[in-house]
Amino acid sequence: MANLELTFKEMTTENNLFCQFDEQNGILLMDVKNPFSDDDFNTISSIIDPYFTTHGELGGVIINSKKFPYWSNAQNRIEYLNFARDNHIKFKKVAVGMGGFFAKIVARIARGRVRPEVKIFKYNQIEKAQNWILWNS
Repeated sequence: MANLELTFKEMTTENNLFCQFDEQNGILLMDVKNPFSDDDFNTISSIIDPYFTTHGELGGVIINSKKFPYWSNAQNRIEYLNFARDNHIKFKKVAVGMGGFFAKIVARIARGRVRPEVKIFKYNQIEKAQNWILWNS
């Protein structure tokens, strides 16, 4: 059974992407306020790549954003798609805590096309998302 006492490493990018990583349970939380930037993907990779090396996969990823974050430019969109393609098989679950209809569309498209189980939560339902990842692993 997973330990519910979560301790996190925290990092914030220049773009104001706030990341918390629970190394014990392999859960990455991303609190997204702006469109993704180059620095964001470098920061995310610096957090999870060492974990992949020692553990193989993450228990889950939580993306918390008031609306779908998009990308700061076309190059960032390509980087995101490459990042998702290269890493989705290393995530057990993805919890999307996001407002708006577009998040539901993205989740429907992702189901069956990516490895992790995807579930939609309301914005800021981080604790519910954590519990879903931990209790249903």
